[in-house]
Amino acid sequence: ENLMIDGDKVFCTVGGPVHNVIAVNKHTGKLIWSCKGKGEISAYGSPALITLSGRKVLVTQTASHILGIDASTGVLLWSHEQTNKYSVHANSPLFHDGLLFISSGYGTGGVMLQLSPDGSSVKEVWRNTAMDNRMGGFVLLNGKLYGSDDSNKAWYCLDWKTGTTLGSAKPTGRGTIISADGMLYCYSDKGEMALVLPTSDGMTRVSSFKVPFGEDPNWAHPVIHDGRLYVRHGTSLMVYHIKK
Repeated sequence: ENLMIDGDKVFCTVGGPVHNVIAVNKHTGKLIWSCKGKGEISAYGSPALITLSGRKVLVTQTASHILGIDASTGVLLWSHEQTNKYSVHANSPLFHDGLLFISSGYGTGGVMLQLSPDGSSVKEVWRNTAMDNRMGGFVLLNGKLYGSDDSNKAWYCLDWKTGTTLGSAKPTGRGTIISADGMLYCYSDKGEMALVLPTSDGMTRVSSFKVPFGEDPNWAHPVIHDGRLYVRHGTSLMVYHIKK
């Protein structure tokens, strides 16, 4: 989990039976609020902060639930069951136009939730077990979700609103994904970076290269900034010029 800062607050899912999710003052460490949540252990996922009707909602995951918490007061607004056999949910939620998507690995797959206008409740819209992404993230591009799965080592394209599987491909091994300038950058857990063209029913590999330095798993998420692609592998950081 990455900690989240908003104003003077630092949010953290500590995973205790009483102090489950907390907010502390970033200057002093003083406790601002504590939320009991569902009393479950933390699940490695970094939170998202959503603003609806003037209310900020912190969305995070614990062992068996997705939680929506009032970011100002720490009141648990809602929870939605999301389980897998290892209680690991290491993806950040993705919110767009009233809809919240989250995917978990180990065969569980993704779920789409519709948030109420004020963020106080949710209802399930669809589920799709194909893209059971474990920790590589996903992107929304032109009304379609793109990301890899955990089970079949393929990459999937889903319709954002319906969850229908539009297509799949294997441009590289399973891994992390980001996008820029209408293209997908897929970084496999075997150390290959692939430039991928998204299509209406999947994706097509354009080019690729192997990351030359570093050791241990290739799990870090790449970053693109000002025409440069940043890739970390263990203790090595590599930067590539990608701007035309």
